Amino acid sequence: MKKIFFKLAACLSLFSAFAAVSCTLDEIDTQMTDEEAIASIRLECDALEAYTIQATKPQAIAFSISSTTPWTIEGIPSWLTVTPASSATSSLAEDIVVKASINDSFSDRSAVLTVTGLNTEIVHKLTVTQLRKGKLVVTPITGQFPTAGGTLPFSVEANLPWEVSAADEWLSFSVTSGQGGDEAQMVGATATQNESIVRETTVTVVSGEQMQTFVARQNGQSLEFLAPESTELNRLGQELEIGVNATMDWTVEASDPFYTVEKSGDDKVILKAPFNNQFAPRSVVLTLKPVDPKYGDVSSSLTLTQDINFKFSGHCEVLADGSVKVYGDDKSRVQLIDGYRYCSMILKMGDKHFADAAQMWVYANDAVETVEIEIQNQIQLGKRIRVRLNGYLPNSSLSSYDSVDYAITKDELNAMDEYRVDILPSENFTEGVGHLKFSFSYNGTLRSAVLDKPSIFEDEPTAACHYWFGCYSASEDGTWYVVKTCDVIPVAE
Repeated sequence: MKKIFFKLAACLSLFSAFAAVSCTLDEIDTQMTDEEAIASIRLECDALEAYTIQATKPQAIAFSISSTTPWTIEGIPSWLTVTPASSATSSLAEDIVVKASINDSFSDRSAVLTVTGLNTEIVHKLTVTQLRKGKLVVTPITGQFPTAGGTLPFSVEANLPWEVSAADEWLSFSVTSGQGGDEAQMVGATATQNESIVRETTVTVVSGEQMQTFVARQNGQSLEFLAPESTELNRLGQELEIGVNATMDWTVEASDPFYTVEKSGDDKVILKAPFNNQFAPRSVVLTLKPVDPKYGDVSSSLTLTQDINFKFSGHCEVLADGSVKVYGDDKSRVQLIDGYRYCSMILKMGDKHFADAAQMWVYANDAVETVEIEIQNQIQLGKRIRVRLNGYLPNSSLSSYDSVDYAITKDELNAMDEYRVDILPSENFTEGVGHLKFSFSYNGTLRSAVLDKPSIFEDEPTAACHYWFGCYSASEDGTWYVVKTCDVIPVAE
């Protein structure tokens, strides 16, 4: 009994002297000597012998320690944080996390961490190596590869191993990798012959955590527009010649059938732009394409724009498709910017809602400051159901409000698809001698009226008119109508 008591007392005395060990009767054989008790201590660590971490984005290291005696991790440098770095008497098993700060130097650094335990010679060592910060300087290719192919140099300066690659197979390299060092290494980039138009590829150099890219370009077959003096087309219409630089057979097309384009020889295209008959600016994209499919899906494009020929007042709304919606609740007008003497004005109609007292006018008046003149075509429902044509020029033998009237119904007006007014020299008419003709079509039916008298312009050679259409002094009865396009065709005298 005395022997048992002596062994137990010796065990408790030994461990309490070093602050902290768990010792229970069922853990220690009461028959062990002091040496046997120390030899039975357990200190286990599942850490690897060595770890390598990055410089600027260092990954954390995790491992576990399980022990029956207090332990400590020694040799921790200032650039490492170890949590926890030692045990408590009540917690001898821990998950350890090692974190490193960023290595801003161009040298590797390492530390040996040692796990030691109380009253035991068991030791665990692990080496943590943090790589140096990468240095990568790439001097890219200058100039472009010729169409026939060839080799151009660039340089890589890196303190870590590096690799180079290209996004496309037509470019290869004399070396694709290097070990890094104190001096820049020259690399030859070789392009194959280019059977297509100008091409480019991205070159990428990677070293450690660093990456740099540059674009390599190679001349090729030519297929391009020569820039015109202006990309703004005349709103009144024009014919434009545009030069082409091409080393292959090609075709050209326009994105909008409103415009016509055709090839002229091997070095130019002819674009014909009509009068812009919509109520918003419009644009066209001309595209050159190779005839031979060996050049692949290559093309060259040029965008041209054309401004509008109209200005608006009152309650007018330009719609997304370039048409205009005119409301009958105001003095709403769509007026031509330019003045004309003789012309034809052709309105293509869209949706309509002509109410019982609707009015619609095509009107022309003073475009020359010193000349007062008036021409009108008026559709009026309600009080007077009629179409009226007349013209007036003061102090002229031709001046008169003589008019041609005839009835028109609301149904006919709401079915109308084209509205046309011709203001022409008298000799241009094939019927009568009149100078003013109105016509409209609906459901396949054409109706027209002619003012049977000479043109009022014949007494005043300097006169010209601003032409407009709209609802003037309307009845506010919910009338509105949409005009898709308005073509204006000047007529020479």
